[in-house]
Amino acid sequence: MSDLKDLPPIGSLHEFLADSVEDAPPHPLDSAVGTMLGLAVGNLLGLGVEGCRYQDIAEEYPGGLRDIDPGEFTRPMDDDLAQAVGLAEAILAPEDTVEKFAQFLLEWYVSNGRGCGFTTRKAIENLGSGLPPPEAAKALYDVRPIAPNGGVMRCAPVGAAYRLAPKKLIDVSVSTCTATHYAPTCRWSCILVKSALARLLNGSPPNLAAMFAGAEADGAGDLLGEARRDGIPSEVFAALSTGEDPPDSADWLYCDHNLIGHTLLAAQVGLWAAVTPLDFEAALVDVVNAGGDTDTNGAVAGAVLGARYGAGAIPERWLDCVRERERIASLAERLLQVG
Repeated sequence: MSDLKDLPPIGSLHEFLADSVEDAPPHPLDSAVGTMLGLAVGNLLGLGVEGCRYQDIAEEYPGGLRDIDPGEFTRPMDDDLAQAVGLAEAILAPEDTVEKFAQFLLEWYVSNGRGCGFTTRKAIENLGSGLPPPEAAKALYDVRPIAPNGGVMRCAPVGAAYRLAPKKLIDVSVSTCTATHYAPTCRWSCILVKSALARLLNGSPPNLAAMFAGAEADGAGDLLGEARRDGIPSEVFAALSTGEDPPDSADWLYCDHNLIGHTLLAAQVGLWAAVTPLDFEAALVDVVNAGGDTDTNGAVAGAVLGARYGAGAIPERWLDCVRERERIASLAERLLQVG
């Protein structure tokens, strides 16, 4: 296995997470089901306009895109949801989680593979050639050092399973991310979003400025600077770094840029969803109508919003479009027993 010592040991962030464990509710089922089904409906709502500019979405949907294509109920799961479900089952399996997840990826790519991104596909091909994780992802990163959002999009299961086990949450966030995405910023995106999820599932509003400071103290580096250097919107990171409230709406996400699938963009979407004053439906509609990588941004926002507001806040008309809804809800309930 590759050595991941370039990701410094966790200290301050672990303390930030542990602070929410003592008074956590014993079985937050509505929030756990909400985070899994929230990811599902966010993914599905965004699929119809994936890759579109916000101006084009506004022209086609003058009142905003607000409904999922009912045909999604009969289609194979898109990659965001499929990989979240596969990761949930890997966590619940008796085998090693990372090995089980790698096995799932190989099988899923052959049997479905819908929406599979370039980095994930290449990592899966490396897995198929015999490279174990994280070597399969590292080999790709060594020749193509980019940081897409394919690791953070499957955030919900880790947050639900390890909400009471901060060290395990951080370890599994990194190890499952690097099954396909090796970039340090991919790992930190996963850690930050899953940390926010865990706090929400524990009934503790996440102090994002404190979380951000803890990550920086633990070696996350200048994430705001990296976002700016890569030319992606960075308003959420800018607010967190100065202790200000992030923007109320998702207008900051308007995508007139090239790196719509950047991991730091998806991470900011998740952190924004943790504190926005908008309710579940309004926030998710806002994210998707901002354009860009709408299915993944929707999945990340939906997972966080679902943990925050619970499954009861998800519109029934959206849930009616979720294939295998009962299976996904059952996985959420079982994940609560892990950590």
